Amino acid sequence: MTEITQENWKHKAISMLLAQLTAYVLLIAATAITTPGPIPEASLIFSALTLGMFTLFWPFRGSVFDRAITLIFGVISLLFVVIPFPIHEVPPQMTTEDGGVLPWYSWALAVGLLLVVLVVFSFGRQMARKERSHLIRALSHAVTSGVAAIAVAGWCFLPNLAALVAKGTTEGNITVAVLVILALALAVASVLWVRDADPDPTTREPWIGTGLLPVMLMGVTIASATLLLSRFLA
Repeated sequence: MTEITQENWKHKAISMLLAQLTAYVLLIAATAITTPGPIPEASLIFSALTLGMFTLFWPFRGSVFDRAITLIFGVISLLFVVIPFPIHEVPPQMTTEDGGVLPWYSWALAVGLLLVVLVVFSFGRQMARKERSHLIRALSHAVTSGVAAIAVAGWCFLPNLAALVAKGTTEGNITVAVLVILALALAVASVLWVRDADPDPTTREPWIGTGLLPVMLMGVTIASATLLLSRFLA
């Protein structure tokens, strides 16, 4: 790893925020053409595209292998949106009318396992390096990119969340307010990230990756909100 910093990156805050806003608009727009159900096609496609764009416009230091691992974790997470995670006992509130498990509950369990595997794998890979310079930076970049890749699949449950919010309950209104506040807080944080970033100098337009990072992380909050509301409004 080199120590070259892209000095002009700190001037990309506005462009980064525009990229971030565009991603939000597309993911939310996908909800309008996706009906709540077992396979949210449009949301799944846009989530996968976001993952691909993040991998292409990589905002971190790392090798092609690092990008590949991030992509693999993201793809596995997306697969668990439509493939039920093996579960022996399911709480009654987390079952569908036909006795199946709610997809966001199943996905949440899969994410828990993926996060454990990600941390163990990332730590083990760094320990296996012969040259362990910049160990903390490399480990934090690997974990952060992996978490974002896993989280982006949570956007697939936005159609279900929208259906729950549409009931007009107080819980739904509070949920929307909290999500907006979190998105704004991450947008502010991303401005700080883009100013202090030190991406690989060979990466094209890495500020786009930084703009997508908060959007991907919001996927967890979308899935969590769907999980909580489905339990409260059951």
